[in-house]
Amino acid sequence: MKKSLKITLIVLGVLASVIMLDTLQAKVFDNSPLLKIRDNLDGGALNYIDKGIFVDHYHCNNNEKVTTWKGTKFACSMLEENKETQENNEHSFYGKIVESHASYIIVEPKEDEEERKSSDKFHIDLGENNDAIYVVGSNIKITYVGIIKESYPAQINVTKIELKSVDNFTLIFNKEPGKVMHNIIDKNNSTQYDYNVYSYEGTVEIAINNKTYTLEEALKNNKITMEEIIAKANEDLNENNITGDMYEDGGSISYQYNNYTIIKFHTLDGNRDVYIRNKDLNINDINDIKK
Repeated sequence: MKKSLKITLIVLGVLASVIMLDTLQAKVFDNSPLLKIRDNLDGGALNYIDKGIFVDHYHCNNNEKVTTWKGTKFACSMLEENKETQENNEHSFYGKIVESHASYIIVEPKEDEEERKSSDKFHIDLGENNDAIYVVGSNIKITYVGIIKESYPAQINVTKIELKSVDNFTLIFNKEPGKVMHNIIDKNNSTQYDYNVYSYEGTVEIAINNKTYTLEEALKNNKITMEEIIAKANEDLNENNITGDMYEDGGSISYQYNNYTIIKFHTLDGNRDVYIRNKDLNINDINDIKK
């Protein structure tokens, strides 16, 4: 055997022995391997991972240390006080319905939701006697308690399901000169709405989570729905935060805010359109405009 080949084999044998001994000591004693790359983690229960050749060493923030074979998943044990707090705390997130069935729905959390880090899909159980209808594509708010179960789709203990896109929003009416009508939503070009949405003598914006959009952009991109805006107007009217009128034409209603008015038609002849204008708008003005 040539001397160079012999030296190479000896070196490889020594290296293999070192790797084997390093792997064994790490696995038997739950130590970090000497030959490793450390992955420091920010926050959470896990402090860092020492990644070896054949094993990974997990070091938890509660000083729990475990060495596992490559490809084996590990989760740090939760401190009892933290576990009790997490199991009783109420959480919520916004998402979109991507599947709808009689007894369950599948919800995709929004990109900026914390739950999205756990899973991109959540199985929401509706129960055997559910009679609610949830439409695919609808925005939804899920409230739950406890931890997220490690499954796919992920599962949680749901306490409330709401068809809504955001908690708070503000309409902004920008008055402009001239009697100009803007068609915000054209029902003939929409798959979501079977009525038109107009603004008159001004444009409409909406502020959502510290971001401002045109109302047209927000509705068309499903950042909010017109039904949610009308529901909020009904709530404001019931709580006497605004004034309003109901008309004897089938149920049309006006919602009068400080600097704008919303009129939601609900007439006997089937008109369901929505108009937004400055605060002086009334249903007779709209009927005159339509003529």
